[in-house]
Amino acid sequence: MIDKKRQAIAEILANNIISRDDLAKLKRQVAKKYGINILYNSDILKGYKQQRKQEKIAISLTLEKILRKRSIRTMSGIAPVAVLTKQYPCPGECAYCPNEKDVPRSYLSNEPAVMRAIRCDYDPYQQTSLRLLALENNGHKPTKIELIVIGGTWSVLPENYKYWYILQCFKAANEFKKNQKIKSKFNSKLKTKSLSEALLKEQKKNEKAKYKIIGITLETRPDYINEKELLEMRILGATRVEMGVQAIDDKILKLNKRGHGVKEIIDATKLLRNFGF
Repeated sequence: MIDKKRQAIAEILANNIISRDDLAKLKRQVAKKYGINILYNSDILKGYKQQRKQEKIAISLTLEKILRKRSIRTMSGIAPVAVLTKQYPCPGECAYCPNEKDVPRSYLSNEPAVMRAIRCDYDPYQQTSLRLLALENNGHKPTKIELIVIGGTWSVLPENYKYWYILQCFKAANEFKKNQKIKSKFNSKLKTKSLSEALLKEQKKNEKAKYKIIGITLETRPDYINEKELLEMRILGATRVEMGVQAIDDKILKLNKRGHGVKEIIDATKLLRNFGF
C-alpha cells in the first residue's frame, strides 16, 4: 500500500498542474488506478518537498500554492497559533456560557483547538509544536507566529502557571523540530521569579530564532483589568487583549448574569488604551 501511495504521488507530481481542478482530477485518476483512497494534499506536498530536496523535480510555486491548505491563514505572513490553558474555576456565572466537564468554561470539546489541547493534555509546549508542524505540513511557513492563548479568563489563573505557560510556548518555538517529544508538566511549587527570569531568556533567544512569536493575545474580563494585571501582561509579552464585552446595556448584562456593568467596560477600555493595547 505504501509503494502504491508513493507511485501515485510521483505520477501526480510528474504532471503540469496549473489549477485545483487539475489536481482534483489527477487525484481521482490515480486513486482509481492504484486502488487507494484519494490522497490528501499534505501527502502530495510532503512528496513534493522530498523530490525537491533530491532535486528530482523543479520548483513549482503554482503547485505549492494549490497544495497549501487554507492559504488565507498566513496570507498576511503571520501564522495564528491557538493554544488552550487547562480548566480552572471561572469567576463568572454567565447564563449563556457552556460548561462542559474537563473543558475550560465557554469552550466545547468538539472545537478543533480544544481537541488538540485535550490530545496534548493541555501541555503548552506540545500544543505549540503540533500546531506549527500541522501548518508546515499544509504548506504554510509559520516563521512569524501570533500566539493566541484561549481557555477562559486569563487573569484568574495562578501567577506562576501564567509565567510557566508562556515560557513553554516560547521554548516550543525556539526548539521547534529539535525536541518534538518533550513534554512539559506544571509544578505548583515553581516560583514566579525564577520562571520570569527563564521567560526573559527565552524571549531574548526568540528574537533570533527561525520561528518568532511576534504577537501574543490573551483573553480576560473587563472587571479583572487593572494596572497590575496589564503590567504583568506586558512582561509576559502580550500585544493584544481580547476583552469579553457581551453587551453595552446594564439591564442585559444583569439578565445574562455577567457580573459587571457598562462602567467596568469603559474603565477597562481606557486602561487598555493607556497601556498601549
